[in-house]
Amino acid sequence: MNMRYMLFSFAILITIFAPLDSVQATEHFGVQVYGGARLDTEETNFLKNVGANSYCYRTGDSAKKVAAFYQNHRGVTSLGGVNETGGMFVKEAKGHTVYIKVESPWQPSKGGEQKKDTIIVITKE
Repeated sequence: MNMRYMLFSFAILITIFAPLDSVQATEHFGVQVYGGARLDTEETNFLKNVGANSYCYRTGDSAKKVAAFYQNHRGVTSLGGVNETGGMFVKEAKGHTVYIKVESPWQPSKGGEQKKDTIIVITKE
């Protein structure tokens, strides 16, 4: 096989298989992160600095839609009801209790204007 053919074949393989990594769902503490939600590093870092083992994600989807995702998530139990502003959930995962809070609107930890998107906070106890 000539070198040009090998490089071309390698480039095709990378093109086909590289996107598969981004398709895998993000997970924290055995809990899947809602699809399309993006990590809020400022909120996550704030909570870590005060001793919480948490990850915060945000999405433009409604709190009700996100809460329904977690309500139907395997092994997750609702703590109270789910409504237009979100819900609170718990899951025993990997030997730990994990809490999932879905909320909209929500108040940033450092104060400031209330946010109108949906926040998802995943915390390991």
